[in-house]
Amino acid sequence: MTQIEASSPARPETGVVRSALIGSVVVFTGYSLVLAVARGGGPAQVLAGALANTIPVVLLGLAARSVILRHLTGRSVVVATLGHVALAVAYSMLSYWFLLVLLGVINGVSATEFDVRPFDRRAMAWQTLQNVTTYGLIAALTLLQARSSITSVETARPRPAGDGQSRYFIRSGEDFRPMDTASIVSIAGADDYAEVRTMDGRHLVRMTLGEFETSLDPERFARVHRSHIVNLERIDRAESAGNGRLLLHMETGERIQTSRAGAKRVRDRVI
Repeated sequence: MTQIEASSPARPETGVVRSALIGSVVVFTGYSLVLAVARGGGPAQVLAGALANTIPVVLLGLAARSVILRHLTGRSVVVATLGHVALAVAYSMLSYWFLLVLLGVINGVSATEFDVRPFDRRAMAWQTLQNVTTYGLIAALTLLQARSSITSVETARPRPAGDGQSRYFIRSGEDFRPMDTASIVSIAGADDYAEVRTMDGRHLVRMTLGEFETSLDPERFARVHRSHIVNLERIDRAESAGNGRLLLHMETGERIQTSRAGAKRVRDRVI
């Protein structure tokens, strides 16, 4: 019986809401204590400042987490590094802008009449360092969560080479849950990992695209690009993309452009 590793299927994460609430309380409490000691002022002013600092961290942190899980997890070192650098810059700039607007609203005449005033140079440098550090913490926690969510998957039964596996069992803790290969829409490769996209969500699998190609039914699945395998039964329609290539519209709404060789494999199935 062969064994691979995969993340549990994507589904509404109730734990995310709980973690966001706990994180919000922790961040808000921390800012309240720091502002009370560093700036003084009345309780209302301290709490308002803490709220203005907390909102960008929570909202942009959740957005950053989503981007990391969807687009950076399982990528090559170069792609992941460039992605994190770009995301850290965007997070830092948006957090700074968001904070200035919120502080302007808090200190303004009303929600529609306020001034947005930038920090002085030293305060801006400190805020930038704080934002980059916060992003680094968010990224680290997100990647640790993604790694800890990897669970083993075993095939339902061994099959001869080329026959194709029809079912996997995903093991999460002591429980096993079946996943039929028929539910797979596409598989995207990234080094030693692959992202399996089903009608229900996405699964990060510690298995190369080549290993997947040899284990799946060749009558149902085709490698249409060096980084993509598709379920031919899940193609909604295909259109010419020029230069002998095709643009595949999958049932999930995903669009995949084939190579010329991949387009030929699809065209060979046309009756």
